Amino acid sequence: MNARMHAADAATTIPTAPAAADSPSAGSPSVDSPSAPAESDGRTARWARHREQRRADLLDVARHLIHERGPDVTMEEIASASGTSKSIIYRYFSDKAHLQRALGLHILSAMQKRLTEEVRELASTAASAGGRGVSPEAHLRAMISTYVDTAQRSPHVYAFVTRPSDGLNHFLDSATRLAAAALPAGHPAPGIWAAGAVGFVERAVDRWMRGEDDSRPSADDLSDHLVTWLMKGMR
Repeated sequence: MNARMHAADAATTIPTAPAAADSPSAGSPSVDSPSAPAESDGRTARWARHREQRRADLLDVARHLIHERGPDVTMEEIASASGTSKSIIYRYFSDKAHLQRALGLHILSAMQKRLTEEVRELASTAASAGGRGVSPEAHLRAMISTYVDTAQRSPHVYAFVTRPSDGLNHFLDSATRLAAAALPAGHPAPGIWAAGAVGFVERAVDRWMRGEDDSRPSADDLSDHLVTWLMKGMR
């Protein structure tokens, strides 16, 4: 789930990704040179790193652009903001659904990193107080708070990632695995419970983001409500 998506992103200048090289550099060493295999392997590794970095740069540009302009930005606009052509964008993302899936995984990765840090802090606090570790309720609260905060900090990116599509299904499946892994040992049917919990939270947060209710709770209150409701289903 950026590393983290900050509200200040809206004021952040869209970074321009470096110009892309479209193929490994020419000029391979002679095959009868003893260093040829090693140099060839080195070029292949450098090219792989270049493509990985280039893809990350394009994702970052797309995220900033969607944050600022909304979820309906086009691949052409992303290419222009990246200082490249649409054909180059399609070498990294076959279509907009592919970009949605990649951005969703990028955001989930950031969410997982943040969640890991928060759980580590909770465990440290519990240990210093003589406790037995992080309770299921505290773990669940950390997960839901991270999800709600991520959605609130960048509504446009959240709307883009959670549009109905294969990309959304992939995002929810990944979130389900993350939720199942956090359940206490011995929990019955963890995968089924996690799938239900993620679907419940996703739909509740989606409605909350649209602001369709007369009484709209704060982000903290929403997290508290969701934790209370889900914990009843865990007991």
